[in-house]
Parts: sequence; C-alpha cells; structure tokens
Amino acid sequence: MTTSTRAAKRSALALALLAAPAAAQPPAAAPVDLVLEDQFDRKADLADLRGRVVVVVYGDRKATDPCRAVGEALHVRWHPDAKGQPPAKARTAAVVPLDNLKPGQTSPDVVVVPVACCGKVPGPVRGLIRGQVAKASPDAVVWLDFADTLKGMFGQAAGEPNLLVFDAAGRLRMKVNGTPDQATTDRLAKVVQELRYEAVK
Repeated sequence: MTTSTRAAKRSALALALLAAPAAAQPPAAAPVDLVLEDQFDRKADLADLRGRVVVVVYGDRKATDPCRAVGEALHVRWHPDAKGQPPAKARTAAVVPLDNLKPGQTSPDVVVVPVACCGKVPGPVRGLIRGQVAKASPDAVVWLDFADTLKGMFGQAAGEPNLLVFDAAGRLRMKVNGTPDQATTDRLAKVVQELRYEAVK
C-alpha cells in the first residue's frame, strides 16, 4: 500500500468519524487546534483547558436561547450545586467526584464552553457584538466565532445547538449537530463520564 493510499484511507476514516452525529469516537491522532476570542477581547484557546473534559455548545444568533438552556443543563449535570445560583457562583461549583479513584487521584472537571457563532463581520461590528455579549453575560465567559471556524471544522445546524466533546488531551470524541434529544443527551453524558475515567488512568 502506497503512502498516498494510506493517507487517503486515514482521511476517509476521519471524515466518517466526524459524520457520526452522536457516537463516541476513538481519539484522533492529535489535539484539535481551536483558538477564538471571548467577549472581553481575550484569547480563548482550547489548549488552556487541557486536563478537563470540555463540552463546547455553539450556535448562531437564532440558537442563543436554546444553546444557553442546553449549556446550563449540562453544567448542572456535573455541578449540581450550581442549580439556581447566579452565574458567578454557578461556575465555581464543585464537580461531581468520580467513584473508586486511587489515593491522590483527583476527579477531572467538566467544562461547558458556550460559543456564539457571529459570522464573518467587519471589525467595528465585532466590537459592537463583544459589547452586547459582555453586557448580557458579564460573569460567564462566552467564546466568539467571527470566522465560521466551528461551522467549517465540525458543521453547524442553523438555529439549533451544536455540541462537541473533547477529551482531557483536547481530542474530539463526539459531536452533535442539532438539538440533542434525551437519548443523545444520555449518550453524551455517558461519553463524558468515560472520558473522565480515561483521563485518570
């Protein structure tokens, strides 16, 4: 088998895995390079969250409210003390510990990252959007995608929440394009728990 044939097969496999909408995926060969910005004009880098399982919830403007609902529900699922708390306190709630850990092992956190997909807009409009998001969400960080980065890399259902699950090494392990039903949400929760245990092995 030639090198080009092997490369083509690897590419086909990668595309097939990404096409699976709600199934756990084997780890990719390398972490995903994802760098955006937040509403405070700061760099937002997936690499800064290494060691934690990351769930990215993203969508366009029409998906703002459903994305918020999905993101809050997922955060509370692993941080039950956050329920009913204001955002500043909710984001500091402790993660549910894993069972049967060895002495000295700590339970990996689950970080839910909301991303507003703003589309390709001019610089002055970006500043306006940042200000609007900062005013609406002064205590919870929201990543902003001004280049259709997530849509280009992972696909995006218009007007609906989209979800990505990254393991503690920053590798994509699951994606969901469109509003997750209960069965999909339950599978996502199972995948996240498996990745938390995988991270402490």
